Amino acid sequence: MAAPIESLLNEICESEDPIEELKSLRTAVLATPVSGLRPAVSGARLEIIFSLLNTNDKEQIEVCVEILSRVLQALEPVQLAQNYRTALQSGLNHPDDSVKVLTLTQIGRVAGHTEGVTQMLNNVEILHDVIQCISVERIAVAKEAIAALSKLSNTKAGLDALFRSDLLNKLKDVMLTSDIIRYRVYELIVEVSTVSPVSLGYCANSGLISQMLEELTGDDVLVRATAIEMVTNLAQSQHGRQYLAQQGIMDKISSVQKIFGAHNYLKLKTYLNEGSYYVTAVSAVTTEGAD
Repeated sequence: MAAPIESLLNEICESEDPIEELKSLRTAVLATPVSGLRPAVSGARLEIIFSLLNTNDKEQIEVCVEILSRVLQALEPVQLAQNYRTALQSGLNHPDDSVKVLTLTQIGRVAGHTEGVTQMLNNVEILHDVIQCISVERIAVAKEAIAALSKLSNTKAGLDALFRSDLLNKLKDVMLTSDIIRYRVYELIVEVSTVSPVSLGYCANSGLISQMLEELTGDDVLVRATAIEMVTNLAQSQHGRQYLAQQGIMDKISSVQKIFGAHNYLKLKTYLNEGSYYVTAVSAVTTEGAD
């Protein structure tokens, strides 16, 4: 199947209106196991497919995304980062959200690879763009951005980059976009914090956990309710519960009893003290009885 795929790529290069050739290539790559694609794409020039994303033609974008979603799986993460760095950065800034999702998924693969992390850290501009994607309206884009940054934070080098460099300022700038975006960043912080005590230390030193805890006593009932859920998620790890206890967080939580009622407050208190084994997820708590 390698030869037909290479042949189709050549036809696409020579065509002024390549949509039919793209469809044929899509059929070919979807019919080929990923292992069978490796010989075809290892020496192939996929830049032509990336370049064809630069159009207003929705159908062409859709077909190109389907092709790339398949063939890029055949590339090793380091190879992807080294050979298609420019294409990945362009994808993060593409106006079509499906291209952003594709790109962030691939960046997540790179960030989750030991050698790939080094490649990512050598391109701060890409990391800036990944953080910016947290503020995109479509939640699927934001979720992929959060997932990629979370994978990056699984290494000390990644933690240093995200919390001890200008990237932290970028995170804080993005948080100013809206309440929704601020809580997306909190979601990332909680996800990173639950990995290990070391990760929690980085997040705590950034000041973002303290900022999240302050939301518990804000004026907006919905914001406070969301803060409760975030704190609950942080409490799912033992080191998270210990940190919250050290911060005297139960005193703050008591001030938002009225949002949940005494029964649900006791559930949350038990959760923080004992862990999720004893109670059901507090994220299901309603705001019944709120003022």
